[in-house]
Amino acid sequence: MAAVLVASGVAVYGALAADRAGLLVLALGLGSAALLVFGLAVVSPPAIVAALAGVAASWSVSAWTRGAGAPGGTILAAVGIFVAAELAYWSLEQVAVPDELELLARRAAGLALRAALALALVAFALAALDLHAGGGLLLETVGVAAAVGLLALVLVLARAGHQARTGHQMPER
Repeated sequence: MAAVLVASGVAVYGALAADRAGLLVLALGLGSAALLVFGLAVVSPPAIVAALAGVAASWSVSAWTRGAGAPGGTILAAVGIFVAAELAYWSLEQVAVPDELELLARRAAGLALRAALALALVAFALAALDLHAGGGLLLETVGVAAAVGLLALVLVLARAGHQARTGHQMPER
């Protein structure tokens, strides 16, 4: 259900940031979040894709209300939708693994890395299109550094947890 929370967060932020049609943005975003709940409950990948597209559409409408260019928060909204998609598809997997805590730590580290890469890619795309998303390059660099730092922290904690449980180190990759 973390995917629903992230998607709902993007929808609510888009509605609050919209210059006009905020209720339309909110209705589209939260309706899409409700569709995501349905898609996860009945295990329907098409419903999940439609829900994520709806959240993206709600952000697009919100951005449209603020005129030309990419409004502040565009990069974070894009990363939020990416993270919601990852979490939604994780919840569809029904794999029972004996070492679940370690797997969760590895997956979280991988997600943090992919989110940081998505953030950098969106920032680069906006810069290449000469769309200013607010905050500037310094703020984006700090965001990427924070995501990479989080990834490093998760990896260190995963290794420490594995060592504590098994008494030996994880193999280097």
